[in-house]
Amino acid sequence: MPELQTELDLGDTVATRRPAAGIAWGLSGIATLIWLAAITALGFGGRVLDNWRSALTMLFGSFLAGSSPEGGGAVAFPVFTKGLHVSGPVARTFGLSIQAVGMSMAVVAIVLYRRAIHVRAAIVGSIAAVAGFMMSIAIFGNSDLPFWPSSIGTHWVKATFSIVLATTSILMVRHLRQHQDPEFAVHAAVPWTRRVETCFVFVAFAGGLLSSLTGTGVNVLVFLFLVVLIGVNPKVALPTAIVVMTVVSVVGFVLFALIDRQLDIELVGDRVVSVAGQAFDGKASEADLLGLWLAAVPVVVWGAPLGSFVAERVHESWLVRFVAVLAAVEVVTTIVLVRELRSEPALIAYLAVGLVVLPGTFIWVGRHRHRLLGPPPSRPTGGSVSQL
Repeated sequence: MPELQTELDLGDTVATRRPAAGIAWGLSGIATLIWLAAITALGFGGRVLDNWRSALTMLFGSFLAGSSPEGGGAVAFPVFTKGLHVSGPVARTFGLSIQAVGMSMAVVAIVLYRRAIHVRAAIVGSIAAVAGFMMSIAIFGNSDLPFWPSSIGTHWVKATFSIVLATTSILMVRHLRQHQDPEFAVHAAVPWTRRVETCFVFVAFAGGLLSSLTGTGVNVLVFLFLVVLIGVNPKVALPTAIVVMTVVSVVGFVLFALIDRQLDIELVGDRVVSVAGQAFDGKASEADLLGLWLAAVPVVVWGAPLGSFVAERVHESWLVRFVAVLAAVEVVTTIVLVRELRSEPALIAYLAVGLVVLPGTFIWVGRHRHRLLGPPPSRPTGGSVSQL
């Protein structure tokens, strides 16, 4: 990795010593054995097999969680809601719950594989994102109903998610075309000032709001802010964004899965009849959150560290292309599969305007970032990479 000498207060950047890679895989093996023992003791083998589609989905989603800023929820939410007919609230809680496992493993891999992160951005972003997450739940969530649904319609959430990912695709392609020089992030960076931090807090807060609806999102916005507006090298911005999303995922898992007991699912045949003791009626394939989660756990404990391992070793340009292609696929599937986009003029207008306004705003701020966020450094200076 090139030297991370920027004006972004990279004296706060941390790169860990590289221990044996076997430690990361050993932890994945231990997690798998614990899962196997729990499944056997509880007699949930059949329940896991019935939810094989969840495991298959996260085979790809977990790799994404460790290798891109989009996270496993970026696969789980659209596939579950558009392909498997799972409701938005169930898909959201699933995304947060599985990321609490998979992305935590990815963070362990980030430490063990000596990947640099921007510590100040990770800490500030996590606090702001959790605040946005909790505010959204308090304002829009209905805790009296199973799975704590939001008052915002699922199709509006899908459209918003697609706008964010489309923005990711557009900006990553633009970044790749304009800044082929791997040292661009060093020379283009602006200082990490109070003004920059205030803007970053706003972006992370908005990401927390989105994550409360879809199970992911703050990682994407944090990554875009750091790369496009501040000029951080994507290989530093990516693990930083993963850390922020992991914190939000753990908070969401504790709130929804444990405190609200959304994993307390009672089945009768192929139907879910109660959630946390509340009467419920739904297909097990669409509402058995516990089964969906358990089926995916052994996949993500391996897939997320593998994604982190690969992301550290590929060239920045391939990482950017990967992010752009995945975002574009999600947008296309939304347009094709969300029926409301063919029947609700307001939703169509919202999607069309959003696809112009959000990427346009990032591009405009990016062009004027030195005037808006602070002057460029006179030379590529800054703190050195410290070692834990």
